[in-house]
Amino acid sequence: SEMCIRDRGINTDGEKERHQIMVSLKPFKGTRPFNEEAINIIAPSTDHLTEENIDLISSKNYWNYLKILNPVGQLKESETLLAAKNHFNEMKKNEVIKQDDRLSFYIYQISLGDHTQLGFLALADINDFLCHKIKGHENTLVNRMLERADQMINIETQVGPIYMSYPNDNNINELLESFTSLEPNYDFESFDHSHHKLWCISNHKDIKLISRQLRSINSLYIADGHHRMGAMNIISENYKKYGSQSKQNRNCDGVMIAAFPAGQSKIYDYNRVIKDLNGLSEADFLYKLKENFEITLSNIAIKPKANRQFGMYHHGKWYSLEFIGNIPDESDILSLLDINIINNFCLIPILGIKDINNDERIRFIAGCHGLTALEKKVDENYDSVAFSIFPSHIEEVMRVADNNLTMPPKSTWFDPKPLDGLVVYEFNQEN
Repeated sequence: SEMCIRDRGINTDGEKERHQIMVSLKPFKGTRPFNEEAINIIAPSTDHLTEENIDLISSKNYWNYLKILNPVGQLKESETLLAAKNHFNEMKKNEVIKQDDRLSFYIYQISLGDHTQLGFLALADINDFLCHKIKGHENTLVNRMLERADQMINIETQVGPIYMSYPNDNNINELLESFTSLEPNYDFESFDHSHHKLWCISNHKDIKLISRQLRSINSLYIADGHHRMGAMNIISENYKKYGSQSKQNRNCDGVMIAAFPAGQSKIYDYNRVIKDLNGLSEADFLYKLKENFEITLSNIAIKPKANRQFGMYHHGKWYSLEFIGNIPDESDILSLLDINIINNFCLIPILGIKDINNDERIRFIAGCHGLTALEKKVDENYDSVAFSIFPSHIEEVMRVADNNLTMPPKSTWFDPKPLDGLVVYEFNQEN
């Protein structure tokens, strides 16, 4: 884009040069719960809930955003979009939600068990995504991006922030922590037992202080929400393309993000269950595996404690696997990932899983469900085998993103996540 080309230009003005390097992060007028408890409005993450639970939440809480994100009932597409739009307009009319009068940053703390992460909600710029200052690590599917775009254009609003990580920065951490001594505007436990606190910061001096401090962020890394980001790019292009009026009245480039320091972004393991041994006997399978792995029978479930260690569960027995093979090119970032070690030295050559994304013989189970979830899945199908994998490091994810590469499918599970519907971003805001 033209902006990307300008950013690469040499500039003798130090301050201007710094502005070109940094990521653009701005306050915005968020729309948030007003005449209704936040817990009744926010849309729970479907990662932890059954369809039955989702239907129950939707029916119990009339104003819940699930009715917009996933309207219930067997409606035709046009009717579904209309139902969502009507519900959103009804929420605003009844002041169930209300847009802030002043530009604001939102300080956001999420806790789950002994884990706490403190970050902020702000408006990023889609051009920083196009210029690779905002970096992704996943492949995206066009159909899913278009579905998300249709959903957001329908109500001209981004309901869920895109979850991003930024390089650890003590100065930013200290500034954000200084606001947590104030009474939070929201303080509640969500459906998955994660605890959420939000501070709405609109004081002009505070806004200037936060804006100045955030200029030290040169790159943002998408943790969760690659399809939302793609959808926001589609929306931005549509607004710029159709009609001068939309250009004048809308911020075409704004994207609502929830950003947390990399060291606080928690990644769980993403484990695998394979339906069968690809026609091999247990003895033959173990023999082939020994070529690249040291195998030890274990009397306890194996949760790997370091890279190149794996757990394996088969026929009611746990094994510890230690990778002892040779990676042909140690400078190949992707080959060094544990997820690719198990892919390249076991799942593909021995178990015959050629297409990780689409093979019906493979199932993925997030580590937040525990090792018992792996045992249960394998015990249901006697010939199947499960592998527990050491979680990806956020540094690995960032390195992959920095090099314009993509992580293997189903290799990162970020949890806890920012909530949808706590703060939403309506597009009809001035540039």
